[in-house]
Amino acid sequence: MTNTFADIVLTNGVVYTADQTDTVCQAVAVRGERIVFVGSGKDVQVYIGEQTKVYDLNGKMLIPGMIDSHIHPPGLSLLDLYEVQLFGIDSIEGYAEAVRQFIDKHPGISAVYGRGWSWAVLHGDELTKGPRKEHLDAVTKDIPVILRAHDGHTLWVNSKALEVNGITPDTEAPDGGIIEKNAAGELWGTLKESAMSLIALPEYSLEQITAAIEAFQAKMHRFGITGILCMASLAFEKIFKAFDALQQAGKLGLHVGGAMTVSPKEDIKAQFDGIKRVVGQFKSPNLKVISAKFFTDGVVEGGTSFLLAPYMPGAGKGDNYYGEFLWDTALLEQAFCEANSCGLSIHVHSTGDGSTRRVLDAFEYAQTKVPGNHRNVITHLQLVADEDIPRFKNLNVIASVQPYWQFKGPDWWHHVDYKFLGERAEKEFPLATFFKNNVVVASSSDYPATIVPNPLLAIEVGVTRNIDNGTLHGVEEITDIDDDRYLLNKKERATVRQMIRSFTINSAYMMFLDKDTGSIEVGKLADLVVLDQNLLTINPLDIEKTKVVMTFVKGQLVYSISE
Repeated sequence: MTNTFADIVLTNGVVYTADQTDTVCQAVAVRGERIVFVGSGKDVQVYIGEQTKVYDLNGKMLIPGMIDSHIHPPGLSLLDLYEVQLFGIDSIEGYAEAVRQFIDKHPGISAVYGRGWSWAVLHGDELTKGPRKEHLDAVTKDIPVILRAHDGHTLWVNSKALEVNGITPDTEAPDGGIIEKNAAGELWGTLKESAMSLIALPEYSLEQITAAIEAFQAKMHRFGITGILCMASLAFEKIFKAFDALQQAGKLGLHVGGAMTVSPKEDIKAQFDGIKRVVGQFKSPNLKVISAKFFTDGVVEGGTSFLLAPYMPGAGKGDNYYGEFLWDTALLEQAFCEANSCGLSIHVHSTGDGSTRRVLDAFEYAQTKVPGNHRNVITHLQLVADEDIPRFKNLNVIASVQPYWQFKGPDWWHHVDYKFLGERAEKEFPLATFFKNNVVVASSSDYPATIVPNPLLAIEVGVTRNIDNGTLHGVEEITDIDDDRYLLNKKERATVRQMIRSFTINSAYMMFLDKDTGSIEVGKLADLVVLDQNLLTINPLDIEKTKVVMTFVKGQLVYSISE
């Protein structure tokens, strides 16, 4: 009879299962890696034996392990260890001082790399072009300084960095890239989008990356995250090898999917041959490449998002400037067909409404050539035309959203988004409309573009469409959900259940993991998160105060707030 007992029982809680009927119950039993019972506190008693570890939740909430389905490992872990952090600094002078202090602390350093400067602190021409190189030249002219914007789409560099990388006023920017210059044709000090590839970035060893990945995983567990979709980077294979090193050491505690970038500038077949080679390298159920990543435009703040109507004059791009769509239509259709034919889903970065429409058109074409449930994805979706939203459902396209951004950010929305987009900025980041049209919505952070990838913050913003944590943003807390200082289109408010599902079963579905995780059901893996508050009943403005108490992955306790 002992084999009928559970290894773990969690009881006397509010168990939100995220199953097909949105069941809420009281108890869960786990044997080995999997859930063997979901139901009442009374009925779970038969699973409790002498060796069973029983957790009395005392009214706490239990939800499925959360999945961040668009994230860039190792996030800020490498930055914390080896680079200068600019996040949270609110002036050009502050950025320069941070670089100066970093150089002082690292005598003999051959180059300075960092990330985190914000467009929100810029003014005049710098708001549209980015910060000038002279600010960094005043700190050092002897070693290269290369600083990535918080959104990852622009590099700010000093004159030495331009010199050692051979960049002159005559250097041509790659397609889809911008090398900013002043009115006299002199280099400004910023490189946008694909032009960033002209600057050599730091090379880290596998050992350094593995240490950073281990720190990243611990952070995910603290936030109740048990699965991720790893976005492509220049060091994608090395990052996956670092995850594999953890797996070989028995330390991997995440479900990891990968998305590798496909570029319009290189041969399509050769790129997919390379992706297939990497797919063959990593075949573990917990570590595999599942997606091809495409960039079809840039970002609004860089003036590189592709729009249906022109940018406003405040963007500094002149009249009738729409941004740039980065792919030839026929080539994009070919690449989409190739990806789905290879068994890969497609994950498209698209911020502008013009870009998203063309991507949906390409999906429509690909679906006729390679029919099937490919679980293709469009992510970011800052502007989407109303008439295009139903097409997501019709084409089985998943909306990958970052709710963390879906309010009027202090010193950002009025200063950047409204200035560049005008009244369109009031309709940024649709959310409830996707749910109303029965589109599968998967939430994520895009960390480190989001500095604190805590899904509970995103759940709150999705429900309130208002600022989540005043302290994080340098302003006072709000006490009224309808406080209009930061409120962004309250018609797009989602429900708590919708938001939890977007981080659990919907993200699991997107990653082809829904048969194994994403909901609390008998037979599924015991990926579970205990929260100290019931999200279904508390004031939505208090969701941000909720703490993750415990995180389980496959029945193993990987994080406890008490340890």
